[in-house]
Amino acid sequence: MSQDSYRPSFNLSRVDASVAQPVRLFFASAFLWLVLASMIAVITAIQLKDVSFLGGCSLTTYGRLKALESNLFTYGWLTNALFAINLWLMSSLTRFELKNAWLANVGGVVWNLTLTYGAYQILMGKMNGFSLLEMPKEVALASWLGFLLAALWPAVAFSRRPTGHVYVSQWYILGSTLVFPITFALTQLLVLWCPAQGVLQALVHSWYYQNLHLLWFASSAIAAVYYFIPKESGRTVAAYYLSTIGFWTFFLFASWTGPATLLGSPLPLWVQSVGVVAALLMLIPFAILAIHFLGTLSWNRGISQSWNNTTLRFVLVAIFALILWGLLFAVSSTRGFNAVIRFTAFTVGLEHLLSYTFVSFVIFGAAYFILPKITGLLWLSPKLVHLHFWSCAIATVSLLIITLGGGWQQGSGLRADWPSALFPTFLLLIGHIAFVINAWGMLCSKLSSGYKPTHA
Repeated sequence: MSQDSYRPSFNLSRVDASVAQPVRLFFASAFLWLVLASMIAVITAIQLKDVSFLGGCSLTTYGRLKALESNLFTYGWLTNALFAINLWLMSSLTRFELKNAWLANVGGVVWNLTLTYGAYQILMGKMNGFSLLEMPKEVALASWLGFLLAALWPAVAFSRRPTGHVYVSQWYILGSTLVFPITFALTQLLVLWCPAQGVLQALVHSWYYQNLHLLWFASSAIAAVYYFIPKESGRTVAAYYLSTIGFWTFFLFASWTGPATLLGSPLPLWVQSVGVVAALLMLIPFAILAIHFLGTLSWNRGISQSWNNTTLRFVLVAIFALILWGLLFAVSSTRGFNAVIRFTAFTVGLEHLLSYTFVSFVIFGAAYFILPKITGLLWLSPKLVHLHFWSCAIATVSLLIITLGGGWQQGSGLRADWPSALFPTFLLLIGHIAFVINAWGMLCSKLSSGYKPTHA
């Protein structure tokens, strides 16, 4: 690991100081939800092998806990962390000093309170039957307002930027920030408040699901990768002139991939075919991203040098995960392959590859860079950093082998049982606890005037 993360310095910049409070709030909330989701994931992994485990209480049945885990991980961990990263990145790129930090804080509090209420309702069994839309519809308006207050500050910063060059990171942040509230509002309306008729409801849900993962989570993470690779490696992005094509093709095709997840459903075949074509066309932006990221780091021992940097080590794993996901998603969207892996653990592995191995690893790398800058403090323990990385890396590789390989065996009729993921899930919990202990030690410490950001 690079020693940069543990080097003492002196003062926070004015930009970092202006966003420090909301960024710390978002990160602190994200870390809490991550640990809770990880603990519940261990319980559900046990229940897959022993259905009687905690089965005597309706609150702890598998269906409720699995829905709770997914929502806490998605809206608690990923969304809060991306609030923090997007705000800090855009403020740094535009040199924007946030004057109304209290509004962002209010947004964060509202978002997390509505999530808490929604989680309680899920435990009580009062939930909807759509994945990641299980929370009751009455929380939708408060969640939407909380998102606007917490997440739209990057758009404000962008609108007040000095005239000059606009970085590709800013494109992806702005796109993700504007797309999600529109997607969320339309989905709530067409699925829960004024339900569409027939198969249209399932189509809208698949559209939301893909937009959530690709245009909110993945887009925000891609923005961070575009920032940290040149920042930490000191290299310019390879073939940067392709970034415009990559951005527009990503946002154009990603939103149409929903029907590809509904192959074999009662949807009209031409609608399903649109999803398949969009999934295959997504290979264009993924190829451009591979050229940008791997092309930048591959020459002159860049990958080996990146491995010695805390942030880039996580980002490097995330890059390979993103490229692998793009390839597997395109292949699994073809009718022949999809007929084999449909309703198997393979689809779980694909989701884990994108939302955890890519997005979460980018968040981890970003946190190791950003937290010292907004606290002025050092990471407490390099050993915990190592424990965090290797626990999560080994666990995620194990989970991918189990789910992707096991899912293919299920679809091919070679096995009937669901592959056990207990050990890697427990290993993830260990890594997350190590990370959160290290991070909370910084967030809960009083800001010291004797230190400045550890990354100049």
